[in-house]
Amino acid sequence: MRVETLPGLANVVRFPVERRVRPTMELLRELAPDVREVLLAVETFGLDVPPHDLRARVDAEAARYIVDQFGGSGGMPLGMLDEMLRPVLARAVAACHAADDLLADAHRARQKLLLAETAGGHWLDPLRERAEALTFRAAKLMLDAHVAVEEAEGVARAVDMARRGQPWAPRNIHDGTEELVMMEECHRARRTASP
Repeated sequence: MRVETLPGLANVVRFPVERRVRPTMELLRELAPDVREVLLAVETFGLDVPPHDLRARVDAEAARYIVDQFGGSGGMPLGMLDEMLRPVLARAVAACHAADDLLADAHRARQKLLLAETAGGHWLDPLRERAEALTFRAAKLMLDAHVAVEEAEGVARAVDMARRGQPWAPRNIHDGTEELVMMEECHRARRTASP
């Protein structure tokens, strides 16, 4: 278990409320890995690049499913729509937590290696291998979390449109500017809040 103290306070432990609250899209957006970090990990480790239109494809598939199940844009039971989103959202939040935990473990392993190298310690190869293995696994989990977040965003958009009784239409990229600004503000707040 990772113990986090509050910034500037060495004796006050932060309770991880994001691990106890019900998964929501707001929580997911706070936990989502930064796309720039994901792309850097993809490039660094030669991982497969996720499809650039994954969110749009999942959005269209979810909308098609809703129309097939409920027959159009009216009279859809809200509970069933919520049930459609709930497991996708929970999986994405769990993927973000897993990636974040492993990234923290990889960071600690790299710090331990750096301290051992600085001190001129012996047995550096096992420390180096562990740090590299954890970093690679963390990069893969971060990519998995990114894919899960994109899928959840796609399903959430289709469900939201169905909730409002609107017929589904493909997303206009120019309409997402406010969403991108909001996501960037969440990432910035998260980066400044971490010690």
